[in-house]
Amino acid sequence: MPEAAFSFHGRVVVQFNIHRNGRISDVVVAQPSNIDAFNRAAYNAILGSNPTEPLPPEYPDESAFFTVTFYYNESPGN
Repeated sequence: MPEAAFSFHGRVVVQFNIHRNGRISDVVVAQPSNIDAFNRAAYNAILGSNPTEPLPPEYPDESAFFTVTFYYNESPGN
C-alpha cells in the first residue's frame, strides 16, 4: 500500500462463495471504494486466502455465500 494511502479512507464490500472443500470462487467487488488501491487490496486479500478452511462437515449446502466489508482508516458504523 502506498504511504499516501494512509491518509485516505474508504470501505470495500467483497462477495464470494466458499465451497465444501474450502475453494473460494465467484469473487466480486460488490461495492467499490473511490480509491482503486483499496479495491485491489480487498480483492487480492480474498484471492490470497484461496483455498481457505473447508466448510464444516455438517454444513447443509455445497457452498456458502459470504459478504465481507474491508474498512480502510475508518471504523464500522461511520
